[in-house]
Amino acid sequence: MNIKKFLIRNSIFLILILAAFLRLWSLSTNPPHLTPDEAALGYNAYSILKTGRDEYGELLPIIFKSFGDFKPGLYVYLTVPFVAIFGLNEWSVRLPSAIAGILAVWFLYKVVLLFFEIRDSQSPITNHQSLAKITALMLAISPWHIHFSRGAWEANVSLTLTLTGIYFFLKALEKSKFLVLSSIFFSLTLLTYQGSKLSTSIVLLVLIVTFWKEVKEWLTIARSHLTKSILVGLIIASPILFSFISGETGRLNVFSVFSYPRPHDYLRTFLDQGNEKVGELSYYLFHSENLNFTRGVMGRWFNHFSGRFLFFEGDWQNLRHSVPNHGMLLLIDLVLLILGLVALIKQKTKFTTFIFLWLILAPLPGALSRDQVHAVRSLNMLVPLLLISSFGLMEVILWIKKFKNKVFTLATCYLLLTTLFLGSLIYYLDSYFVHLPKHGSQLWSYGYKQIVETVTPIQNNYKEVRVQQSFAQPYIYFLFYQKYDPAKYQAGAKLSESEYKGDVGYVTKLDNICFCPIDWSVNRGDHGSLIIGDPIRIPPEDSSDTKLFNVIKEIKYLNGETAFRIVEVK
Repeated sequence: MNIKKFLIRNSIFLILILAAFLRLWSLSTNPPHLTPDEAALGYNAYSILKTGRDEYGELLPIIFKSFGDFKPGLYVYLTVPFVAIFGLNEWSVRLPSAIAGILAVWFLYKVVLLFFEIRDSQSPITNHQSLAKITALMLAISPWHIHFSRGAWEANVSLTLTLTGIYFFLKALEKSKFLVLSSIFFSLTLLTYQGSKLSTSIVLLVLIVTFWKEVKEWLTIARSHLTKSILVGLIIASPILFSFISGETGRLNVFSVFSYPRPHDYLRTFLDQGNEKVGELSYYLFHSENLNFTRGVMGRWFNHFSGRFLFFEGDWQNLRHSVPNHGMLLLIDLVLLILGLVALIKQKTKFTTFIFLWLILAPLPGALSRDQVHAVRSLNMLVPLLLISSFGLMEVILWIKKFKNKVFTLATCYLLLTTLFLGSLIYYLDSYFVHLPKHGSQLWSYGYKQIVETVTPIQNNYKEVRVQQSFAQPYIYFLFYQKYDPAKYQAGAKLSESEYKGDVGYVTKLDNICFCPIDWSVNRGDHGSLIIGDPIRIPPEDSSDTKLFNVIKEIKYLNGETAFRIVEVK
């Protein structure tokens, strides 16, 4: 068989292989350490596998309590079979997200194909197969998508379920029986990720507006399927809907931008500058809290379209959400997005309406949060951005094909395009696989696995092991890496309230391990104890006397700096 024909015929499968490689290679070691949330997802899956209950003893919960927060539990249940097969480790915890990332490439390919096959598509694009494959390739090599496919991110699974829901919605335009499947997958997003309440609602709104004519037809000719799909969706989503009543909605007040009004003194000082008062017309016109929140939300919305976020720095508010010195997209997307926008503006199709409506609304979950940008909550905007880039790349390829009679020019253009693409991709991969582990190991709570591995064999030699308490929730790493008996832990699971109002709590005790603040001026006298903390809590200059102390180990971050010191007080 001709190699060219073979590559063309099997190109989508080659793209899926590429997507799998980029998401599975070194999955257990990069990112360099499990986050507390990843460890909690894994241990709760282990607990469900062994006892049918979560870490707090709840029987097969739909919503899991974790660090005092509440999370939809579908990711936990997706992890259970992998823990059963591969054991409780980094690979088994991250694999559901990686597989979801690969499936997303396939479903986006199918969505693009299906979009142009529906009636009244009115599309001037003739080579739908090529556009669909280009879009799949763009997602396969997308930094934003690779990043969140390589960790146990519930939002990534939710995005795949969203694409699946869109796929069956489009199939339902021709055969309404697929409405039920669409409803199932959209509803499952709510059982996966807290932010899906808004992001999924946005997608449904965009689909209804785009296909309003067909939706109205369902009200008459497919009413039974429509009714059934709504009922199925409500049943699946009911635990999440009831969570609003039971208070299990996650820390919405902590993360919402509306929970942070201006301090009274700040507002008073600002009004005094113009001799204005609350309640006056000028206050409502220029200084009201509603205006302040509107300005804040709009500023955050525009931040998600900034070059700083998309191309040059990434999520600067949450450094764990992106790689160092790189944006959420490839650098070549900067050009392709412009070309794609120009191409799409010239068209008046349902596909164009769908892309632009989704793009405009997709950043809202991130814009409504307290952070200036948020790559997790705005993850869904990746899809319309890549669709625009794909149109841009399609335009470039069609332009190059005009030189088919000029072999040298044609070859030069393709060589230049390939070089730019590979250059952008290699630049990202260097940032991810070379620099992220060393540059960002602190961000990934690096060191707790090494603490557990060091402490476990000698834990019973001490009357007490004191581990520095932190927001990294050190207890969960002991549960995870010791494969602590879930039944034993459930019997005494206890969460202490945080000193910060509205924030998550702490676990302070596990057997002879105390998770507590370290005060070296006091703890240096705890004879017969093992003390674990960072170099600030256990200063090397005051813990080096071998007559008083035995430094068991110093754990280093991957950049060489000391993360933790494990010191025995003789």
